[in-house]
Formats: sequence, structure tokens, C-alpha cells
Amino acid sequence: MRRAAAFVLAAALCVCVLVPAASAATTMGGADTTLIPAEEENCLAWLFGTSDTITMPYLNIKGKGLQRNVTLNLVDCLVGITYTELGSIGSYVSASAAQQAWKAQAVAIHSYLEYHKQYGSSSNALIYTPVDQIPSSAREAIRRAVEPVKNEILTYNGSVCDAVWSASAGYNTQTGVYGTCSSRDAWGTDVPYLQSVESPYEEQYHNKLRRVIGKDYTYKEYNDSRTGEPYVSADTTHKDLGGFVQYNTFVSNGRSYRYIGQFVSSRYCFDFGADESGTPCMTYYGFGHGVGMSQCGAVGYAQEQGMGYREILSHYYTGVSISTSGSSGGGFFGWLHSLFHW
Repeated sequence: MRRAAAFVLAAALCVCVLVPAASAATTMGGADTTLIPAEEENCLAWLFGTSDTITMPYLNIKGKGLQRNVTLNLVDCLVGITYTELGSIGSYVSASAAQQAWKAQAVAIHSYLEYHKQYGSSSNALIYTPVDQIPSSAREAIRRAVEPVKNEILTYNGSVCDAVWSASAGYNTQTGVYGTCSSRDAWGTDVPYLQSVESPYEEQYHNKLRRVIGKDYTYKEYNDSRTGEPYVSADTTHKDLGGFVQYNTFVSNGRSYRYIGQFVSSRYCFDFGADESGTPCMTYYGFGHGVGMSQCGAVGYAQEQGMGYREILSHYYTGVSISTSGSSGGGFFGWLHSLFHW
């Protein structure tokens, strides 16, 4: 078998010589970035592997849109996406809490990217902010958080995790507490590490979102009609198994008006009242799909309980391990190492 492996290695080296080199590196926002044409392949990276860069089939670049075959310096990539996701949280929590929340976010991002590379994602919803567009103080603070964890990913039973997250988990109407939603309840597919867990800091670390229900708000009925009458009641009983409100029916002046897709979250708790001028208002919490790590919850756990990033990740992703990405060296030689245990 080793003779056969040697033959494969020799053939691979020949192919590497024959295939054109990747296009010259370009600069994208100050990062070490190479855009690789689809018909070319970086053979040296394939043979030897590298932990310093990451190549993504697709990535949204702030100001440039969706780009294909993007190779970035790994730390720059994680810093840029972490900034897009969490921003300068160091301005309202302690420096140590910010470091732990950024670390947790960076590991989740790296895991998500690796998962979608391995399993053929056709697009990428993440947005990379070029590092030279990030304020220097925030950039350096996030870089200090990312550097020690740059090679860490979440795994479950030896496979990289689809480590999804959302801004705020909101309120779980099934359990009566603030908490995340399981993948099964949200999307119909049971993923063992994406279960519903408590997340008590949602209300504290996410601003209330308010919809004005009076005449300043455009009601959505089937024919997009409009009314200026205040609401009488609201029916929010149309929920899925996870407590997600699928649609809402408001009763105003004897008529029913149905809202579909009018909220930034599919999961929230309601608080009806009026503003200072007496205009009826609805206040709700929650932002995003509510599955996986809650960013508000992660910040809250770091600030209020002093949790480290490993504890945060273990809380939100059930039964996962934190592993080193490319620990065998990566590339073709990494594969040979795993095959023969050299």
C-alpha cells in the first residue's frame, strides 16, 4: 500500500508542475488576499496545507458584494467577520468580557466556514469587513482575542459543526424563559448540538424593538389596506412547535389585519401598551432565528458570570468539543499522515 501511495504522490507532484500558479495576490481592505480563478488550483496549498490562510468558495465582502474563491489571511478573516457580527462591544462591557465574547464568536465563525466548505455550501451569508475599514482600537482589540483561537473549531463526534448563531434568542413560549430554539423546532431537522438552552441575558443586552400600532404604522392585510384606528386585540397563537410566531392577526375597528414577515425576528415576546402621546405600541424582544449561540447571551454570560469562551460555546452548542483545525498539517501530506500515522 505504501508503494501505491508513493505512486500517487509522484503523480500529484507532476500535476502540480503542470497546473498554472494561482493569480498574483491582491489587496482587499488591507488583508493578505488572493482571488483564485475557478479554473486554477493552488497545488502547493493542496499538497502541504496551511493554517495561515483560509479559502472560501464564496464570501460577501463589505462594499464589494459576493465574491468567488476568496483566500484571506485566517486572522484577518476572523477579525473582519467578528467585527461585522459583534462590533465594538468593548465600549459597553468590560475588556475581559469583550475578549471572551469575541473569542466565542470567532470560533463559531471558523466552524461555520469550515462546515460549509466541507459540505458544499453554494453561498455564504457572512459579511467580511475589510480590516482597514475597522477602527484601529477595535481592530487591535479583536485581533488580540482572535489570535490565540484562530485554529480552533467546534466538532461533534469528530466532525466540524454548523455553528449557527443569531443576535438574540428572544423568549421561548414553550418553556416560559428566555432561551434559544432547537434546530428541529425552527427548521424541522434535529441537529444534536443545536438544542434549546436557557439564555437569560436577552432582555438586558438587547434593546427593545417597538412597532407603533396606531396611525403611524401601515397595516398589512391581504390587499395591503391601511387603517388609522387603534388595535383592539392581537392573536399570536399561530406558532410552530418551538414557539415561533408564524403570523399575527390584529383586530382593529371590527376588522382583522394579518401581519406576515413584518418583524426582524420570528420569535419574540409581546408587551402591549402606549407611548407618551397615547399611541398604541407593541414592544417585543428577539432578533434572528434563535438557533445556536445568542450573541446577546454570550456577552451577558461573559459580563455577568465571568464565563470564558469555552464555557459559552459549550453552553450554546450541546455536547461539542473544541478541536484544532488542520492539526495534522492539512493538505495531501496531512491525508497521508492520517492514512499511515507517520
